[in-house]
Amino acid sequence: MNRDALINKLDRATERAASMAISRGYPIRMSKKSTLIGNTFVEKNSNGFYDVILPNKEKLYKDLYVFDVAVIIAQRHNSGEMSTIKKVLSLEERYSKYHNDMMHYLSCLKGARKNHDIERMAILEDKFQVAETLAKGARDGISIFKRIK
Repeated sequence: MNRDALINKLDRATERAASMAISRGYPIRMSKKSTLIGNTFVEKNSNGFYDVILPNKEKLYKDLYVFDVAVIIAQRHNSGEMSTIKKVLSLEERYSKYHNDMMHYLSCLKGARKNHDIERMAILEDKFQVAETLAKGARDGISIFKRIK
């Protein structure tokens, strides 16, 4: 097989694999900040959150906390499953709330350790563990909606 024929065959195989991945809604990394999923993009914004964007640059959903949630939403938007998107957004909101609570309790815990306040440390550790359990539950709920490649 000559070089031109081999390059053509490789181009066709690559194009076929890419079109199959796009049609099935698999994430395809386009750049450091952008991922193509079907006919939508997931982009990391300047605040460190994720936006789901149409090809015409219209933002469908913005400031999503978790990349996996943005991917799930893009996949489900492409297939028209709007009720699933509402459930995933609800779980994402719960997860981000509990995650922020965990960060707050950790910050307060550092201050309590610095002041050697044993009682406050015990209370904050318990609150942290509760928030961690609730965040894990929300994250597990989100993972149910992931599509297997």
